[in-house]
Amino acid sequence: LSHMFRHYRNILFLILLIPTAAFASNLSWDRTEVKIDMEPDQEQVRASFNVTNNGEERVRIARVNASCGCTGSIVDRKILEPGESTEIIATFNKGKRQGLNRISLDVFIDSQPEAVATLRMNVQIPRLVDAMPQIVYWNPSSTKTARQVSITLDERYVKEIIDIDYDRTKLNVTEEEDPNGTATRILKILPKSFDTLYRGKVTIKATGKGRTADASIMVLVQP
Repeated sequence: LSHMFRHYRNILFLILLIPTAAFASNLSWDRTEVKIDMEPDQEQVRASFNVTNNGEERVRIARVNASCGCTGSIVDRKILEPGESTEIIATFNKGKRQGLNRISLDVFIDSQPEAVATLRMNVQIPRLVDAMPQIVYWNPSSTKTARQVSITLDERYVKEIIDIDYDRTKLNVTEEEDPNGTATRILKILPKSFDTLYRGKVTIKATGKGRTADASIMVLVQP
């Protein structure tokens, strides 16, 4: 009986999928994925996706659900007669984000529980000053040696490190050239004491081409 139940359940599942698959196949997109490189001064970017109803029935776009609250969407025309097209404009707001942001937008039409398409935005936000790793720490079980951090400048926008700010009463920070030539600078960070709780940061400031930028490294000492 359990085998028969699973058999009929699978058939029912396939039957329910058929309308969604049929509607999805009747919709054609000019593209479903886009890559955008933001400029440092940009706060918002947009991407346009065009869809055409190639079927014989009217289609209504019910909603577009974004995977991130940083992204909104505008549908130019929600009801598509056979042969008609519409544009979906996705808007991404940078906020404090950096690096690569992958956002998906699921498109739903009336009477269909599943998305008929997933649109993707890959938005690259430049890190003008990049620190790797961004956190260094020591605890009783870790080695009491300096932690190494690679500092890399995006030389399209900034060219020179002008300041490295930290609490000199708590930390020793030394600078070195990267022997591999990959990073702009190598920092070695070492607490002056491992016996006292410390939470602080090292801030790197850079400038170039009329702009300034910074990055911070969190420093944690757990005695």
